Amino acid sequence: MSQSSDDTPTGPIRGRPAVAGGQAHPGAGRATGDPTRRWNTVRDLTAGALLVIALFLPWNLYFGVGIPDSRTDVLAVLGAVTLLSLLSIAVTYVGPWKSSGAARPRFVLNVPYQLLVIAFIVFDAVQTIRSGGTVHVPGGVGPGAWVGIAGALSCAQPVITGSDAHDDRFSGWRRSAQITGYASMFGASLSTAFNLCWRVRYALHPAGGSSGFGKQNIAVIATAVVYGFVALAAVLVASRWLVRSTRASRLATIALGASTLVAGILVWSLPIGRDIDAFHGIAQNTSTAGVGYEGYLAWAAAAAVFAPRTLFGYRDAAPDDESPWRAAARKGLLLIAVWCVGSVLMRTTDLVVGVMLNYPYSRYDTLTLAAFDLATAVLAIWLRVNLANDSVSARLISSLCGLLVTLSVSRVVVGVVLAPRFQEPPNGGGWNNPVYGNNLAQQITSTFDVALCGLAVGILAATIIANRLTSRRLRRQKGQKRRAARARAAKRPATPVPPSAAATTRIRTGPATQTPTAVLSRPAGSPRIFRGDDSATRQIQIPKPKIYRPPQDST
Repeated sequence: MSQSSDDTPTGPIRGRPAVAGGQAHPGAGRATGDPTRRWNTVRDLTAGALLVIALFLPWNLYFGVGIPDSRTDVLAVLGAVTLLSLLSIAVTYVGPWKSSGAARPRFVLNVPYQLLVIAFIVFDAVQTIRSGGTVHVPGGVGPGAWVGIAGALSCAQPVITGSDAHDDRFSGWRRSAQITGYASMFGASLSTAFNLCWRVRYALHPAGGSSGFGKQNIAVIATAVVYGFVALAAVLVASRWLVRSTRASRLATIALGASTLVAGILVWSLPIGRDIDAFHGIAQNTSTAGVGYEGYLAWAAAAAVFAPRTLFGYRDAAPDDESPWRAAARKGLLLIAVWCVGSVLMRTTDLVVGVMLNYPYSRYDTLTLAAFDLATAVLAIWLRVNLANDSVSARLISSLCGLLVTLSVSRVVVGVVLAPRFQEPPNGGGWNNPVYGNNLAQQITSTFDVALCGLAVGILAATIIANRLTSRRLRRQKGQKRRAARARAAKRPATPVPPSAAATTRIRTGPATQTPTAVLSRPAGSPRIFRGDDSATRQIQIPKPKIYRPPQDST
């Protein structure tokens, strides 16, 4: 139906006019694809940057840039697999696979990098078994491997399109993240049991021909048990997020994985990194020196798997759905609370051991450190409980999350400044090794504490986003209620108005220039006054007045 100049217009035609012939607008597909294209570009650039950064970080205590006597052949292999992973990004934009998204080439070209990371894990496992119960330190797995595996897995995933953010093509990647979570928990449990077995064996059968079971044996067993179970608890709490399929678990994993990568880079790069972590950010297996690489590697890998799909999926999600953000924040708060309570337990154990063995310690410093840990744990627990309570002020929650960030950073600072130290001998003592070692008598603060600082920042950001979404949802609900009330009022049937309540017709008066008011004719059905037949009584006989005349006298 067309509108010509002779037709009466029926009002404006809203919306975009249809194109003749049923063809879409030439720029519609491009406009729709631009956000997706930008998102894929950002992901690939981030993955490439991670791969390049991994070249300049240590991969274990005995290999990497900045590690003396690193093997050049291994460095050449690392450079080759890095080039292959970077090539997987290039084939997406140039070459014969450009139109199809290059899903298979991207995956195949990143397999060598993943195999190299697995080789470093196997090398550390073999060294751990061989050197169990000796003074030899295994190589561990450094931040270079964490950053590298995150970049490689980001490159290996297929290109995201506008309609496949939740496609079945990514179901395999979800299963791989779940397998990584289970492997992390199993590996951490196995490492804890192995290290605990060796340390208890050393305590029960001390070397050097010493005999008897004394205070030092008790101290070794108590420290091994407490440290081991605290580290294992942290890995189990965080790695459980990987096996869950909820959006909140994915958001929490992304925050923890990103914080882990930043923490590893900072601890290795900063001069004070060796005081923060005795192994300079290079993670050993779990319970050797706190949280092990079984956790760090798994969290970084899972974050790389979850981030592209989860963050891009929020473009199509409900804009007012704040529940995943609150749930993710509560998960992070649980991890912080568990670790801080464990830190209080470890510091208490070290204080008792220091008193027993006459180690250098300060009751004031130790109690101050424990107070910071306890205050952070109490605040984290309170926030976790009240984040599920809508009656608590959103501004109060956000302010206390900012306080949590401050306390988390303060824990790292005071953990280095107030930690008891051994007196350094003239030859340098614990600083003899160019890579690891320090003179701290208690090494409780670690890379994981720095990672929790980043996680606290993520919790603050998630809380702010959730509060804004909640405010927007409440405003929308109020608007919907007002519109519904108006709609109900419009649909309500009109009640008859009694004659006494009818509106009175008003005749406006004004200057002569105004149009005169039309004369209102009497309605045909207006009521009349009944008058009976009064013809007989129309004239009333009234006697005429008479003049009184007195009688006259005849005389």
